[in-house]
Amino acid sequence: MTSARLSVEDRLLALEDRQAIYQVVCGYGYSVDGCNTQSVGDFYVEDGVYAVGDMPAWIGRDAIAGITRDPGHLKLVGAGCAHMSSLPFVVIDGDEAVATCHTMVPMHGKNGFFIGRLSASRLELARQVDGGWKIVRRQNYMLDGSPDGPALLARLKDGSEKMERIAHG
Repeated sequence: MTSARLSVEDRLLALEDRQAIYQVVCGYGYSVDGCNTQSVGDFYVEDGVYAVGDMPAWIGRDAIAGITRDPGHLKLVGAGCAHMSSLPFVVIDGDEAVATCHTMVPMHGKNGFFIGRLSASRLELARQVDGGWKIVRRQNYMLDGSPDGPALLARLKDGSEKMERIAHG
């Protein structure tokens, strides 16, 4: 349905949903760099998953929030780093959404700043009872020449795995 056929209320809700999803996507980086365990956890559903192609997945809100206490993470933050996301492309279907973006981790070294990691990122989100959005699954693949990152970005307009199963029976 085109936006011209949607009511003003429906269009406003769509804008509010996108804005809330943008807050989730960018808020994670600020929270993890600030080592704010509670805030990091608040972005995920209880059984959320954060999978990075070259690392074991973190499963569950507490495990994901625990990244902020990890000695390796604390060392990175102490040396100077930032987890940054580009403005995501968002697909919303009712109470499900997918946000696709690039993420990078600029880091400080003895010769100044450099990009430590550059990834393709896909976040599947679910609307909560309060109307807010939380991450159900986040998948990152490094943009290091392997096909995984570009393949994830190629799914830009695809819905979540749950949306895909419903749409295709």
